[in-house]
Amino acid sequence: IENLTLDGNRDHNENLDGNYAGCIFLQDCSRVAIRGVTAQNFNGDGISWQICHDVLVENCVSRNHQGLGLHPGSGSQRPIIRNNTLAGNDIGLFFCWGVKYGLAEGNTIEGNRVGISIGHRDTDNLITGNTIADSRAQGLLFRPERGPSFAGHRNRIEGNVLRDNGPEDGAAIEIQGGTESIRIAGNEIVETRGSAKREAVRQGPETKDIVLEGNRVSGFEK
Repeated sequence: IENLTLDGNRDHNENLDGNYAGCIFLQDCSRVAIRGVTAQNFNGDGISWQICHDVLVENCVSRNHQGLGLHPGSGSQRPIIRNNTLAGNDIGLFFCWGVKYGLAEGNTIEGNRVGISIGHRDTDNLITGNTIADSRAQGLLFRPERGPSFAGHRNRIEGNVLRDNGPEDGAAIEIQGGTESIRIAGNEIVETRGSAKREAVRQGPETKDIVLEGNRVSGFEK
């Protein structure tokens, strides 16, 4: 799927969300490539794929959706999400329900409520070389889910730039619930709006084995 512009005419359509719709929606597919697509203004998700393995989304723009910019989910394995722009959505990139061995690299994720959200058994993914900025809630969120057995473990967050994310009492990266074995290394986490009570990385009391290494942090109170 290449070189298309898909406009959802959001203001004149009812909300259609969940795991069943989008400007592009895939289910039970494998080895699909989406390149050079602009998906915008959908009253739901931008690009969504469920139970789909080896999906490539590259050099796309997904913006101004009521829901999620990109929505890999329902056990999708090995997604590659590279060099996209995700802007003005509720959540820019939403890992959903058992997304494993994925790569999110070189994306620009700006002006969403949450930049990237990882949760329900989303494990062994690499988030690297992305710019995540101006998120109203968190730049990167690990969701609490229903206990440690359901959390997103063994993900690596490496070499990203996170800038001006979160409200005055928020965090650029927030790790909730029983999330375990997360490596956060070599990132630049910057706050230019004044520190307020913001934190660069906030870890919940049930998290375990969170490794912080070689990050450059500036502008935060703590």
